[in-house]
Parts: sequence; C-alpha cells; structure tokens
Amino acid sequence: MRRSSRRRGGVHILPILLVLIALAAVLLWKYSDVLALQGVPRQGAAGADTGGTGCIRTELGEDAIYEGELVLVNNWTLYHFPEEQPLACIFDGKSGSYYVRDREVFLSPVALEALNQMMDAFQAQGGSKTVNVVAGYRTREFQQHLLDQSAERNGEDHAQRFVAQPGGSEHHTGLVVDFSLLFEDGVSAEYQGTGEYAWINQNCQDYGWVVRYDTDKEPLTGIGDEPWHFRYVGVPHATVMAEKDLCLEEYIDYLRQFPYDGQHLTVDCADGTYEIWYCAGTAAYLPEEGEYTVSGNNVDGLIVTCKVG
Repeated sequence: MRRSSRRRGGVHILPILLVLIALAAVLLWKYSDVLALQGVPRQGAAGADTGGTGCIRTELGEDAIYEGELVLVNNWTLYHFPEEQPLACIFDGKSGSYYVRDREVFLSPVALEALNQMMDAFQAQGGSKTVNVVAGYRTREFQQHLLDQSAERNGEDHAQRFVAQPGGSEHHTGLVVDFSLLFEDGVSAEYQGTGEYAWINQNCQDYGWVVRYDTDKEPLTGIGDEPWHFRYVGVPHATVMAEKDLCLEEYIDYLRQFPYDGQHLTVDCADGTYEIWYCAGTAAYLPEEGEYTVSGNNVDGLIVTCKVG
C-alpha cells in the first residue's frame, strides 16, 4: 500500500516538475534577450558565430575599411580611390529648389537624394532659391590643380590652410558639396550660412549632412572655417555629431567606445531608432534581417548602423 501511495505521489509531482522546467527555460531565454540588448553576446543556433542577437560575423575584406559614408579623409588620412565609384550628375537629378554650377558636378546617388530633401525643406519653410552647388566630386588631378592655383593666387600658407592635399580632400568621396549664392540678376556671393541660410546649417543633420569645417576644430581637421562645405554621413551619425559638437575626426574616435560585444550607441531620429556598433578589422557582425548599413572608417575598422525601431 505504501509503495502504491508513493507511486501516485510521483505521478502528481511529475507534471509540476515539467511545468517548472518549461517556465525556467522561458525565463532564461527572456533573460538572454535582455543581455543581448545590453550588448552581451548570445549563443547562436547550430554553432553559428553570431556574437549577439540575430547577427553573424562576416568577413568583408580590406577594401571595406576604405568605403562608405563614414570614411575619414584629411591630409593625414588619405582617400583610397576605388576602381569604380558610383556617381550621379547633380544637374540631371536635382530638385527645383536650388541651382548647380553646370553638368560637370557629380555626387554619390545617396548624397544627392539627401541634398534634394534638405534643399526642398529649406524652400518649403520659406527659403529662397539662391543656393548654388559649385563643387562636388573631385579627382586627384583636379585637387592638385586647385592647390597649385590657390598657392599662386593667395600664397602657400593660405593654400595649405584652406585647400586639402591631393588624396586628402573629402571631395574625392563624392559625399561633399560646396555652396555659393546665385541671385536672379546673375550676381553671385559667398555662402556664409547666415541670415535665412542659417536654417540650412542648423538643420542639415536632419538630412544626414554636417558642416565639416569649423574654426574651433581646425587643430583636428587641418582646415579652416568653411561654412559652405557640407559632408554627408547619414542621419543617425549627423544627429550625434551635432548633439555632441563633434567633427568627423572626433566622431570616429568616439565610435570605438561602442564595440559589438559591448554597449551599443542608440540614436533616436525622426524616422526611427538606430543602433550603432564598431568592429575592428575587416570582419563585422551583420544583422541577419532588417535594415542596416556598413561603412569603413578609412582607418582601422567598420561601423554598422542598424535600424531597430
């Protein structure tokens, strides 16, 4: 009788143990999600090298370090010219809210789209159609021509301060525009980002642009104040740079604080929330699904930007 009683007690206990085991498994999985959101790696299925939630370590090759919207280019960090560089003619692809010098001004397609959005917004809030894009992509040879020309006209010191060395110009990336002003009577003027144009310099980050050169940052950038020189880096990165008052040299260093296996940088933008992490070397942890971009920094690694909300 006692033996039978013990068996019945075991039968009653077994379902309870199964429920408790299942509950513990659910809690453990949820806890791993929390850790993953904090940048703590979670083991992937079938031994996959995920390094974290929904990401796979992917070897992209050395060229990847020198490509993308976040490549740092200055007189100490020279641009690596690719064999092929997608460029769009601004004259053919621009909106009607601004001018362009001629048909020989080119820009990367993604930067051109962002330029159209920014200038359309400027005009929509009351800005005049007087902004003229006078420079975009430049070859190494043309940059040398500009440097020589500036030295001849303004002296060597002025040229070294305001004109980048060949290979050290951001214009090589196809992610840069220079503005001037062009009025209806044909008179042109230098763009200073003041008056009605202050709206552009104060809001450009909402469209992925930053004013690249400022007097206070000259010791870091090597270039004097240029309120007419805009660099495209993408909305989440421009947002952080504007909020923290960082030039690109500072921002590239700042991003190294957010490795994939640590705390990620989270940025709230008008179009959603982004998560950003840095991967040293030529391999990056890439999301298995969802919207993301990868850019090299032109120095030592890759930056992944993932839209998470």
